[in-house]
Amino acid sequence: MQTKFTVRNQEQVQAFLRALPKGVLHPALKAMSNYFIGDDRHGLRHNDPYKYVTRKAAYGFTFHSEKQRKYVMAMIRSGEIKPGTPNRTGTSAAAWTARETNGGFGYTLENPTRGAYFTRSDRGQAAQPAKVGWRKVSKVIADNLKGAMQAARAAIKKWIDENKPKG
Repeated sequence: MQTKFTVRNQEQVQAFLRALPKGVLHPALKAMSNYFIGDDRHGLRHNDPYKYVTRKAAYGFTFHSEKQRKYVMAMIRSGEIKPGTPNRTGTSAAAWTARETNGGFGYTLENPTRGAYFTRSDRGQAAQPAKVGWRKVSKVIADNLKGAMQAARAAIKKWIDENKPKG
């Protein structure tokens, strides 16, 4: 299961990119993509704060079957499952990447982990992550748009400074 996201139909982004000379479009898109990917403080790699919500509150029931209940209780007794405590490994957050497309004139943000699909995907987010406040990919992009545009402007300035005619 893979979560992919390509920013399209974002009028503000499109207007910004259309106004750029073609020569600086590649560094601007790369900077914006890297900003959207982010780190542990912002972007897609930033996990939303931990909050506990029961399965019953999220789905209306606790277990699908008696067999599932017994399995979960055995896992709790063994210490493999610790309800009410953060059990995040960081694997899904760290797996976000930006893949260059169209010869550098496009980028696709993607994450091959199942966890990203169930926690962040606009189409596949499970009820429990939604209920605890995990933002979907489109919301993370919207929340980071201003910073991404600032990163693009900085990358353009750097590219212009590095490519000034000498003399």
